[in-house]
Amino acid sequence: MTGTFSLEPFEKLIASLGKDGLLKESSLLHSMIHQVAWTTGSELMGELGQTVKLNRKENLPRLSDDSREHIREAMEMVRRVWPGFKK
Repeated sequence: MTGTFSLEPFEKLIASLGKDGLLKESSLLHSMIHQVAWTTGSELMGELGQTVKLNRKENLPRLSDDSREHIREAMEMVRRVWPGFKK
């Protein structure tokens, strides 16, 4: 794992998705961060990255500009931990 990471971009994304009415997606990310015991932080980042990537693909037309920006920030954090993570 390279450098340190923060969950703040994901917390902002969770709130933004909720405002967009994407409650299932928001709840899933919240559960992944706060209710699952991960072996490593990098494992968590990889799983969050996969989930955010899928959410973006499935919900693109429903995403507000704020959510799109928070997705971009969250994926930057994922790539900080996993530099080769595909968009």
